Amino acid sequence: MIHNVLSVVANELNNYLNLNFQFDEKKVLVSNLVNQDGTLAFEGSNKVVLTLLNIEEEGSLKSNMGIMKPGAKKELHVNMEVIFTSFFTGKNYIESLKIVSQVILFFNQKKVFTPNNTPDLYEKSNKLIFELQSYSLQELSHIWGMLGAKYMPSVIYKVSMLTFSNDIVFSDIPEIRSF
Repeated sequence: MIHNVLSVVANELNNYLNLNFQFDEKKVLVSNLVNQDGTLAFEGSNKVVLTLLNIEEEGSLKSNMGIMKPGAKKELHVNMEVIFTSFFTGKNYIESLKIVSQVILFFNQKKVFTPNNTPDLYEKSNKLIFELQSYSLQELSHIWGMLGAKYMPSVIYKVSMLTFSNDIVFSDIPEIRSF
């Protein structure tokens, strides 16, 4: 389910960037920034890397302390934090800043994703809301340390809310490929 949401969002952002910059390749990919050994986790440069930072339970919709009626649908509501990192090397720093600006503009125009306005989104996703997050320099330092990378132009969003339910069946899980 998370894989579907992040892949669809990356595809939507790719389409938006391609319209504005006429790129001849996909610029947005879902990936870690670095591998466990510290090497780059993807090939190439001049990319926007979408990385999952955190998953947290949505406390306001927690079910009644584990008490469920027989036959009731058990749901778990979670929020995610994701980071969009503009990985442009060398003398492309200005391009990197342009891309981060475009990511912010994209989510300013389309803050809410539903199966109606995003057809590839999993039909039981209900609605996903993207909210820009702000962190202090110290918090950002901790985030980049956790990622195992040096700071790059980036923007962090909270994604509310993904619902996991015992009636969701995944028949199509795409093959995992390396980039």
